[in-house]
Amino acid sequence: MSNYLGARIRVGFIDSNVIFRTGLRAMLEQRNDFEWVGEAPNLSEFRARYAGTAFQVIMIDADLLQELDQAYMNFWMATFPHAKFLLAVKNFKSAMVPLYLKWGFHGVVNKMQIQEEAVTAFRQVFFQQAYIHPHSKRLLDAEKKTIQTLERITAREIEVIRGICQEKTCREIALELHISPRTVETHKMRIIEKLDVRNTAGIIVHAVRLGIIP
Repeated sequence: MSNYLGARIRVGFIDSNVIFRTGLRAMLEQRNDFEWVGEAPNLSEFRARYAGTAFQVIMIDADLLQELDQAYMNFWMATFPHAKFLLAVKNFKSAMVPLYLKWGFHGVVNKMQIQEEAVTAFRQVFFQQAYIHPHSKRLLDAEKKTIQTLERITAREIEVIRGICQEKTCREIALELHISPRTVETHKMRIIEKLDVRNTAGIIVHAVRLGIIP
């Protein structure tokens, strides 16, 4: 089966696990309606290798987005203006998943069921612009309440939260982010207010629940 132009769907994928990439490529190469175009272990390497290449669907492991923000992803996606983007996710209970979908992804795939979902997901995103498995949709719908909390937190505040969860002092966080310790303290106070918690322990609990840290 080919697409409506008689050509195969040109796909790429980004995942740090070479065994996963090899298995997915082998599965798609057995079909006559897909053309494997490229892969890489991370986003920067994929962009360096394939900028200007005509992809139609690109699948990205959600774990690779943990240290990134929407501004970077918008910049990265603009390199492949004709592509649709799929998110491969292991943990659908993370509230970060619906947030990632707002960054411009066209669908989400359960990485633990990739053999069952991959072909359908690539096809549906290409032809219908979107894909979410019914079971995955139920899990994502359950997280809509927490997405509002995440949308109030800035990218810089997420960086501060991650530093706090790593038991770094305000001075250490400040050095890492190239800001002053006083600014870190200000961010911390705003985070406490936005999360409606009383102290650092509350920040860590919410960071885990919201998927800001694994």
